[in-house]
Amino acid sequence: MNPVSVSLVVLLVVTTLVVLVLGILLAKLIMNLTLLSKNVDSIAQSVQSEVQPTLKELREAAQSINSIANSADTQFSGLQSTLKNVIGASSLVGCKMKGLMNGLLKGINFGLNLFNKK
Repeated sequence: MNPVSVSLVVLLVVTTLVVLVLGILLAKLIMNLTLLSKNVDSIAQSVQSEVQPTLKELREAAQSINSIANSADTQFSGLQSTLKNVIGASSLVGCKMKGLMNGLLKGINFGLNLFNKK
């Protein structure tokens, strides 16, 4: 055997070993990826089963808060209209009382002026 044929045989053996090792590593990689995808799927299902009740509770809480806010808004609007009515009525009475008091003061001044002139 000449050195060139020995070199080719060694190259063939080494290449075969490299291809065989790479094939085994590739098969192991594919198996690990398959196992990983199954684990990811089970984790996703677990998260989904845990998140759905939480989202339902959050939705119910948001509806409850919304109804409370609407109720408070309605009560505040009622209170506001009541205050406007009370303030309007008191200002109306106040204006009439002011006119009455002005007339009363003018009358008292007129009476005092009558007595002061004598």
